[in-house]
Amino acid sequence: MGFNDILLAILLSLTSILVIVLIIVCIKMLYTAKKMDIILTDVEKKLKSVNGVFSAIDYVTDALSTMSNTVVNKFSNLISKVFKKKRRIDDYEEDR
Repeated sequence: MGFNDILLAILLSLTSILVIVLIIVCIKMLYTAKKMDIILTDVEKKLKSVNGVFSAIDYVTDALSTMSNTVVNKFSNLISKVFKKKRRIDDYEEDR
């Protein structure tokens, strides 16, 4: 047995150990991926059940926004009409 045979034996044993470790790591990764799939499926189901609540909240906020825009628009039109009438009266008096 020469020096080359000893190095070859060490290299082969380290390679076989590395292959075994890689197989174990791959098995653990598959197990972890399966757990993550179960968790994501559960989260997806819960999000679907909450989705109705979010759509109702969205509808209510849209309705409130539309209503507040209408009130603000009418109020600003009223104020602008009041000031336009006052200006017209002031302009009429200045022309005399």
